[in-house]
Amino acid sequence: MTRARLGPASDAGAAPWAEPGAWWLAGLSVVGLGIAAYLTSVHYAGVALACPSTGAINCEVVTTSAYSVVPGTQVPITVPGMAWFVLSLGLALAQLGQPERPGWRRLHAAWAGVGILTVFYLVYVELVRLHTVCLWCTGVHLVILATLITTVWRLAAEPPGAGEVRPSSEAG
Repeated sequence: MTRARLGPASDAGAAPWAEPGAWWLAGLSVVGLGIAAYLTSVHYAGVALACPSTGAINCEVVTTSAYSVVPGTQVPITVPGMAWFVLSLGLALAQLGQPERPGWRRLHAAWAGVGILTVFYLVYVELVRLHTVCLWCTGVHLVILATLITTVWRLAAEPPGAGEVRPSSEAG
């Protein structure tokens, strides 16, 4: 009986479908990119979000606050968010193209760590500074959390010695 693994493919020439974890990461990146693109388009269009705008859940308060733009600019923080997801997608695709290279998984885990640190700050802003939550932003935060969990899980599933450079045993 065979089973799908979230870890690396064992064969250097493994087919891309042998990497379900990398496909999952690619899917998460596309979902996150879609949400960030929606939030960016709403920001520039100046229209209301499809989200409650009263009480503890109030996307309008969050997305129009001073914290919703890159400091010192008028660029919404969703633009760097889109860039984060594009790079995350690139890392997932690199893992599909070169499943035998664990460095891509390690780099993706580090990138997810950067993402989750940003999420911690943004959740702090929502809960402590603004006293309100944006559902769309929470969606982005959950996608980044799922990316971190998946990348760490894939690292834990790496076989011992994966990616080590071994000296050649050529006779001279």
